[in-house]
Amino acid sequence: MERSSIQTKDTWDLSYIYQTNQEFYTDLQKAKDLLQVIYHQKDIFLNDVDSFLKFHEDYIKLSRYIQKLHCFAHLHCDVQPNEQDYQTMYAAILSFYDQVSSTLDFYTVMMIDHSDIITDYLKDERLADYRYSIQEILRQKKHVLSQEMETLVSKTSSISDISSQVFDALRLDYEPVHVDGEEKFLNSATLTEFLKNKNPEVRKEAYHHFFKEYKRFENVFATTLSGVMKKDAFYADVKKFANPLEASLFDDNVPASLFFKILDKANQQYRPLFHRYNALKKKKLNLETMYNYDLSVPLIEYETKKYTIEECFDIILDVVKIFGDDYVKIIQKARDERWIDYYPHSGKRIGAYSSGCYDTKPYILMNFIGDYNSLSTMIHELGHSAHTYLSCHNQSPVNCDYRIFVAEVASTVNETLLIHYMLEHATSQEEKAYFLYELLENCVGLIFRQPMYADFEHILHTWAQEGKPMSAQMITDLYYQKNAEYFGKDVTMDEYVGYSCFYIPHFYYNYYVYKYTLGMTVALAIVSRILNGDEKQKEAYLNFLKAGGSKDPVDLLKDALVDPIDDQLYDDAFHYFENILNEFEEII
Repeated sequence: MERSSIQTKDTWDLSYIYQTNQEFYTDLQKAKDLLQVIYHQKDIFLNDVDSFLKFHEDYIKLSRYIQKLHCFAHLHCDVQPNEQDYQTMYAAILSFYDQVSSTLDFYTVMMIDHSDIITDYLKDERLADYRYSIQEILRQKKHVLSQEMETLVSKTSSISDISSQVFDALRLDYEPVHVDGEEKFLNSATLTEFLKNKNPEVRKEAYHHFFKEYKRFENVFATTLSGVMKKDAFYADVKKFANPLEASLFDDNVPASLFFKILDKANQQYRPLFHRYNALKKKKLNLETMYNYDLSVPLIEYETKKYTIEECFDIILDVVKIFGDDYVKIIQKARDERWIDYYPHSGKRIGAYSSGCYDTKPYILMNFIGDYNSLSTMIHELGHSAHTYLSCHNQSPVNCDYRIFVAEVASTVNETLLIHYMLEHATSQEEKAYFLYELLENCVGLIFRQPMYADFEHILHTWAQEGKPMSAQMITDLYYQKNAEYFGKDVTMDEYVGYSCFYIPHFYYNYYVYKYTLGMTVALAIVSRILNGDEKQKEAYLNFLKAGGSKDPVDLLKDALVDPIDDQLYDDAFHYFENILNEFEEII
């Protein structure tokens, strides 16, 4: 499918950001001028509280320009990668960002060197909005280098992200899949559908046609992936962290024990539950040999309906009405104001995401094909966008950006509420069994698979820190081994499974994936309490969505009545999976 064949109403409206390309370049020039204004305050911004406030007001204004410009360029590039005007814009904003980093590299060092004066300035009520973010800067004291070294490090930013940029720029084409004698278009969205096909040859062909392209470019992907790991290890070392994990956790002020707690719970203590689930699948599917690409075949003989976009919205609005009218209106805005780009087409970025900032809509990219997964993805991404919307409308531009650490909570709450809604509205045992199965799959993806990904990523980071070589074979062999351990003895690994690590963009996000598990465990606690009529939990959760990035992530979650440090939170999540599995086994 080509983008030109998709109706305008089913694409996002980016004209809210800029109506013409010239407006983009006008703002870019304003940002460049403002950068010089800020730079010329270098020697005076610490003189008194008025100068200090003026500097930070200008700095936030510059940040808003950058975020708005970046959003416009990257959203266009993700759906129209061959439009060189947008590629030029994207290159321009990335180049400008590098210029900002090098021009303002004095900022953190000077803030640290004058922390006593700044602490006194922060008593002024005019700086109330800035207190948390500035205190976070001062917390970096032992990891800030000399001015000369900070300048040198900042100059590496333009080359340090090349690996990620190459990965994002790669767009693979796949051979079609043959279904009932017809050729069908294959991409990341349709792959999911093909892997559910009852014909094992269709599943095998789809999996092979998809991942053999990653094998074909294995050396390229190994280079980009190892490049990211080496970059993370380099900055951790330069900034005097013990390892890349510690460096990654520092910004969120999260203890390493939390990361390893999640891995231990999923990869050690409760993994036998997942192996039990896979044994059940093999028995139910009646397969002598069950390959990893067979695992998406629905276990229930239930003909699931196809959903139109409007039907999805009808269901989603019914699901989220539990949060009240204000939340419902946000979802209606998403539809009416065209926040969402729905359908897959040639060249479009794979997967789905929500992306926006203080001065844009919280836009959503999807690859909608009308199945339940599309519905689930839609409510998931709308959770992100609602979080962004509420943060931006209840916090100043200084504190509206919530951390990645808590980013998956709102989306997973929505997704979990949807499954409970579908279970509640099931009209037969078969339908109920189907959605229990969907709930099990959702839990598997978040509380079992993500910790496996995190373990793999942590090993690669460790290799990078130790200076070990990371060839394509070493990486794919490791990923093959991790998958074999993860799935257990009842699942046979296909020859291409090792190459599937090159497909996962989250490995480029520096210890992101474990946060999905955190999001799921927190979401299960929030959802179960809200569905049980806990109004205090509902109010605390909505206040969490409005709080943006005004506190440390752990403190935000504690305010939401879910403490991520508490072991019981994770034990409850895995026991929840066990209870659902028990119920599912009884039904089938």
